[in-house]
Amino acid sequence: MDALDEIVPFLAKTARLDLKVVSLSHVLGLTGSVDGIKLLVQNETLLNNLLDLTGEESVAKDAVLCFVNITAEETGAAVVVDKLTERLVPLAYEAVLDENCKLSDAWCMVLCNITRPEHLVERVLQRLLAIEFSLEKLTTCFTRVSYNKQKCHLNYLGPLFSNVSQSKAGREVFCNQQTGLLRRLLPFVHHEGSIVRRGGAVGLLKNVCFDSSVHEWLLSEEMDVLPFVLLPLAGPEELDDETNEKLPVDLQYLGPNKRREDDPDVRKMLVESLAQLCATRKGRSYLRDHGTYEILRELHKFECSPEGDKVVLNAVENVVDILIRTEEEIGEDNLKQLEIPDDVKAKIESMTDVVEK
Repeated sequence: MDALDEIVPFLAKTARLDLKVVSLSHVLGLTGSVDGIKLLVQNETLLNNLLDLTGEESVAKDAVLCFVNITAEETGAAVVVDKLTERLVPLAYEAVLDENCKLSDAWCMVLCNITRPEHLVERVLQRLLAIEFSLEKLTTCFTRVSYNKQKCHLNYLGPLFSNVSQSKAGREVFCNQQTGLLRRLLPFVHHEGSIVRRGGAVGLLKNVCFDSSVHEWLLSEEMDVLPFVLLPLAGPEELDDETNEKLPVDLQYLGPNKRREDDPDVRKMLVESLAQLCATRKGRSYLRDHGTYEILRELHKFECSPEGDKVVLNAVENVVDILIRTEEEIGEDNLKQLEIPDDVKAKIESMTDVVEK
């Protein structure tokens, strides 16, 4: 600790550049281990100096990378949120919005890291929401794939959106029907260029589906989210004409070249979205009428194969078990609001990692 205290003055903005470079390199090395991060976050002056250096072009890259590594550990993320939120969040936000910033991707990762733990989301989100139209502007950055002119991809905005939608306040922003943010982000559920971007969009959709009060809107002609959920779960299996007629147009007669989502975590989140949409009688009826069971039946066969995943298989079986029950057997309209059999309730509630705040 004494050695670390000695280099803190060399990280000050007023220090000589050569001393800052050497000291910053040492700190960056420490961020490569859990023990090193625990040591660094005990020194608030050091953290503030690091944040100052993110604005100094000659050393900014290493300074931002330090925060990427520090916040990758939950302990480090918690300290950064406790000590630096008021300064760090606006800095990161402005860097992402700057189309000429070379470090936008790194700043996206920092924002993603500090919103991943549920107990930190609310504080970071409130600081973001204090900036007028922040999520709306970040959505614009995300949806314009070539927004950044310095070859930053901004893929980690996807997980950021997913993370902040753990919060009710975050979900409300994305479900605002006037701004249409969710509608703009839905196409990225099928984005092939980046699993990070695609997984973030799917995570956002799953979290939004947690709120049964918006299910009717989600399944309406305006939003029509079901094809976005089902299409990645569908494979090249040939279905009969009667089944194809039930399916949304985008899922009809897909052909032998159709590829199913290959990432099991993404498939699991998509199935979890269906589980949430099963919460209401209207939702269940809509899913049954639009071929959801038939798509899940084929997915179940795939998950039983060597290419499949046991966790996804279990998730599929939970949803199928709900869909094949008659409404008389289920006996309730909204499974989230009323008392229901423990086995059915467990299948619904265990399908989400989101806790309403």
